[in-house]
Amino acid sequence: MADSREGVDARTPSNATFVPTTGAMRRRPSFPFGRVAAVRNLPVAIVSIHAVAGAPNQPHRRTAGSRLQGWLLADDRVKQVKEANDIVEVVGEYLSLRKAGPTYKGLCPFHDDHHPSFDVDPRRQRYRCWSCGKYGDVISFVQEHDHVGFVEALQLLARRANIELDPSGAATDFQGRARLLDVVRWAAQQFHECLLDDPSPQAEEARRYLGERGLTGETVRKYGLGYAPRSGTWLSQKAETGGVALELLEKAGLIAPREQGPGTYDRFRDRIQFPIRNPQGQTIGFGGRILPSSPLAARAPKYYNSSDTPLFIKSENLYGIDQARHAAASAGYLAVVEGYTDVLMAHQMGVVPVVATMGTALNARHVRQLRRFAPRVVLVFDADAGGDTGVDRALAIFVSQDVELAVATLPAGLDPCDLLLAQGPDAFRAVLDGAVDALEFKLTHVLAGEGRGGVTPPVQGVEGRRRAVESVLSVIAQAPALPGHAGAVKMQLLINRIAHRLALKEETVWARLDELRKQRGGATDPRSRQKPVADDAERKAPAAPEERQLLEVLLAEPDLVLVAAESLRPEEIAHPGLRLLLEGLYDLLAAGEPTDLDQLRARLDNPRLAERAMKLQEVGRGNSDRAGCLRMLLNLFEERRRRPALQELQNRLQAPSDHEAALELLRQLTTRNVVGAG
Repeated sequence: MADSREGVDARTPSNATFVPTTGAMRRRPSFPFGRVAAVRNLPVAIVSIHAVAGAPNQPHRRTAGSRLQGWLLADDRVKQVKEANDIVEVVGEYLSLRKAGPTYKGLCPFHDDHHPSFDVDPRRQRYRCWSCGKYGDVISFVQEHDHVGFVEALQLLARRANIELDPSGAATDFQGRARLLDVVRWAAQQFHECLLDDPSPQAEEARRYLGERGLTGETVRKYGLGYAPRSGTWLSQKAETGGVALELLEKAGLIAPREQGPGTYDRFRDRIQFPIRNPQGQTIGFGGRILPSSPLAARAPKYYNSSDTPLFIKSENLYGIDQARHAAASAGYLAVVEGYTDVLMAHQMGVVPVVATMGTALNARHVRQLRRFAPRVVLVFDADAGGDTGVDRALAIFVSQDVELAVATLPAGLDPCDLLLAQGPDAFRAVLDGAVDALEFKLTHVLAGEGRGGVTPPVQGVEGRRRAVESVLSVIAQAPALPGHAGAVKMQLLINRIAHRLALKEETVWARLDELRKQRGGATDPRSRQKPVADDAERKAPAAPEERQLLEVLLAEPDLVLVAAESLRPEEIAHPGLRLLLEGLYDLLAAGEPTDLDQLRARLDNPRLAERAMKLQEVGRGNSDRAGCLRMLLNLFEERRRRPALQELQNRLQAPSDHEAALELLRQLTTRNVVGAG
């Protein structure tokens, strides 16, 4: 997508350090078998087969459900958005493409690609990587690249093409969010212009502060830095003059009602403003740094962030993620620092995969967001700021999340910005390169005697090793276990390393961990407790050919979903991923919505499954007789249903109680086979 940075002004020089200037889902309707046969011209043997085979096979029904976020994705509207966004043009905004015969080629953005293996086909409006297998259309490309859901990708593309979406049923929420984004963007522009143009001594001090921190004019513009004047009504007055609703400013966390008397006051006063953006580059909140000379500094916090709003959640959002995420794909990591200027200086000096938390410690929600963009997260500690709490929190996250979490320590007395200014980007990169995973960091910390505020002596002898084991295992015991086989493997490797470093038997370490977990009421040895997660099952379970072909047909010809729903339940599909796809199609049918792939993708929260659905659809489109194929498949599924009963009859026939019983069983078996063959 095109660069969506906001609040950027082009008037500040970009080639020097910044210097002071003044310038309820309905039940699916039940259709008689005869009607289905008449509509689809299917043989009576298919539509009446349940009466022959035994108990009726009830059609799929769901008692509850909802349209995704209240959206009714009209067929023509989705089609309009896709047609208005040529896939070559959209992909070309993300990466360099060159013409290669009928397609365009480039380096795949979804893996470390050194030879162009990414194909974009303008005729079919599809992309495919011949190396990693990624495949899809323009919507799925934006989903994968920007790490957003189907609806948000559709919104981004609609905005790109200036198409108005009408989210029926969710209009209030959607339009309310859009208005909040507009007002926050407006506020960012006001703060930015004030920093650049306001001749007041306070604005001059803000410009001087940024210049002294080594930030260039280009950085100030690129990140939309601003200044909020000391007056408690500056932004409110700007809003009234500009026709911006005060209630929106309040909802966005920019102003608040006065505790005494009428009116409102600005939440950000006499502060340098750092706009906080979401991964798509939209400004959603602010961080403000009080001016050092401000009379408010004595009673106000040095840093003040936007309060939680529908756009901004302090404990989840990350400063700099809109820029860092692009660099993370090639770097393979994202580093987490503490301050806004740490991020800005790192980016300015070319170390771009760096973000900051908003005055809160790194938590699992942060890590889950970071993990979307890079497999490795590096937590950067000041030499004197890690402490027991920081180390233990890092280890707990490392144990409980599917992430490679490493810890890097800065030289004593320096924060990242100081290090970058004093020694340059290579020194900071060396710190990041020297990071070790959280367990190794904790073990080193404990063995060196740095636990308990540094008063614990280095580990020596039996008692020292016992203390070390307790210190490490007490953290692991309190952390939630990572589920699935991945969690079991990770825990086994952790215990193996702990035992090796402390010269203990693995079983001894496992036993002590179990004791600690029992004390807190948690699960014991995960080697016997953890189960594979659904995603593991979806990847590993083999798909029967008839199940795969069924979804190929239904995804390629949505009208046939009605036919399948009258004869086949999702529970009959053994493969978990294919079963989810069939359930999704049936849910659409029950809601009276189109049973096409675009509608289905809007309901899926699994990008891998959505990608598989598109591949199945493409194969199905190559089948010229999809109705005939469905007839054959429904017969195959009926055979699968009859198989257990037939096997039982055969078993009884082999051990008859008398001659007459044997003949009767034989007649039953023959009759069922003949009827089934019809």
